[in-house]
Amino acid sequence: MLEKKVDEKIEDLLSEALRHQHGNGAFNFCFENSLLTDAMMIVLIRMLKLPDKSLLDALVKRLLFKQSKEGYWKLYEDDRGNLSATVQAYHSLLYSGRMTCKHSEMKKAEHYIKKWGGIERVDSMTSIFLALNGHLNWPHLFHIPMLFLLIPKASPVSFNDLSSYARAHFAPILLCQDLRYSIKTRWTPDLTHLIMEDRSMKEDIKQAWTAMSQFPSNQLYKARKRAEQYMLQRIESDGTLMNYATATFFMIYAMLALGYEKHAPSIIRAFNGLKGMLCDSNSHLQNSPSTIWDTALLSYTIQEAGLVHAVPSTRAANHYLVRHQQTKYGDWAITREGIAPGGWGFSEGNTTHPDVDDTTVALRALKDMKNESSRWHDGVSWLLAMQNQDGGWPAFEPDRQAFLLKDLPIDGARSSFPDDSSADLTGRTVEFLCNYAELNRNHPSIRKGTNWLIRNQESDGSWRGRWGICYIYGTWAALTALKAAGYPSDFTPVRKGIQFLKKIQRYDGGWGESCQSDIQQKFVPLHVSTPSQTAWGVDALSVCKETGESLNRGVDYLLKKSYDMEERTYPTGAGLPGGFYIRYHSYEVIWPLLALSHYKKLQMQQ
Repeated sequence: MLEKKVDEKIEDLLSEALRHQHGNGAFNFCFENSLLTDAMMIVLIRMLKLPDKSLLDALVKRLLFKQSKEGYWKLYEDDRGNLSATVQAYHSLLYSGRMTCKHSEMKKAEHYIKKWGGIERVDSMTSIFLALNGHLNWPHLFHIPMLFLLIPKASPVSFNDLSSYARAHFAPILLCQDLRYSIKTRWTPDLTHLIMEDRSMKEDIKQAWTAMSQFPSNQLYKARKRAEQYMLQRIESDGTLMNYATATFFMIYAMLALGYEKHAPSIIRAFNGLKGMLCDSNSHLQNSPSTIWDTALLSYTIQEAGLVHAVPSTRAANHYLVRHQQTKYGDWAITREGIAPGGWGFSEGNTTHPDVDDTTVALRALKDMKNESSRWHDGVSWLLAMQNQDGGWPAFEPDRQAFLLKDLPIDGARSSFPDDSSADLTGRTVEFLCNYAELNRNHPSIRKGTNWLIRNQESDGSWRGRWGICYIYGTWAALTALKAAGYPSDFTPVRKGIQFLKKIQRYDGGWGESCQSDIQQKFVPLHVSTPSQTAWGVDALSVCKETGESLNRGVDYLLKKSYDMEERTYPTGAGLPGGFYIRYHSYEVIWPLLALSHYKKLQMQQ
């Protein structure tokens, strides 16, 4: 009876996945992130005087729908309100011209903003957003000089120490800061009533800026040109900067600061590129569409399910993936000279910015090519070269630890400035290399990777994930890696990881973890289970061959006919702790399908 239910659920999940496959083989799901991108898009439409009224109305309608009855906006369901998100939404709704301070929704938001200290208490990204639009003073909030870009790479600290994600944002932000650029239009709202603290510049910051202004003008010119060239050289064919919506937004302002006209071709191309990243009936701007990620994961997962009638689907998906393997050298080559390209990026429009996680999952999907194509081996070679010196794997580039820079007083610096090794990336890479590239734990890369995982296990037996929420995600990745490397279930780190998952299982058989875990850096339970987190728990137990009540209860949860809205929509993807979370619309399909497929294989082995 249970076997029949599992088979039926697998078929249901496959049918749902196939509804999202396009003619080019790609699977398209919405990458639903925090509302910052929507707020930015509203401002761009008005500021650039673009005739996109229907898009403006759709963005405004969605923002209003997301507002709580108390007047604030939040980043996830159990969030008790987020000041930065509320300021972003409040400002942009007023900027749209569709709302005024007299509307009850705006009055409630205004009350919340004042209650929590006003607009000067927002996070760094929102502060920059406000400075660009003339509401805050640049020197008061961002303390890194333009000449930072001229520091040689060999110095103890330089621009190249930052992660690629941070560099993409820093280059345009530093330009705007250095030129103290802001722009006001007839749509710009007055936010002075929301300034609750003294805005005057502190004396030490005044002195620092005075000192910086005394540098030779030719050096400042050189630094500005370097920042401009950095941006221009990384514009993708769709006009966006490295296929990030937020980086593209800052790039548009930097171009304006440098004297570009509002309707300059590069600015209009950038805006149109952003429009190409819309989803949810054009009411939400994705920061980086997840097409490669979703396509690779679904191809791999459907193959794991062993569904013969789905072969045409996976064949089409794999053709799409082969076409999008990257062949250009990116910034990763700075520290890895002599290594050929071979990775995959997250988004279809990303051609020079590959990442470790997308590469491992694309190679999993293409595993049948490994004996007949050098492209597969190019990917494996690139992946091995990305290993950090500490033995773990980063997201984008190796050895970008930003040791000195991550302690700067900027929100998110510790998470976004370095490209540190993480349990999820290290675990998934080790698991791939052992199960698909046929390396064993005596291989130097595997030995270093598993040692990193063992060293970085938490005292409660968990591992912290970086790109998913959070300790469930990291623990699943680490356990599947250690098992793939040949460690037995009674190996102490494996045993402790299994015990952690069993201990936190919810009464309904599922697993649920709050985004608060990402902030507090300890496991925080969620009041509901989620399909993706439950699937990670079930998959980890299946791989560890932990048959028994805990596994069966988890499977029962995944076999539910339907999930409550909150179970389905809770964000289980991570961007910036406390600032940016993601609901992958694909995850309620991908991870249950994978977990049930592995569970079915385990049952067949019994």
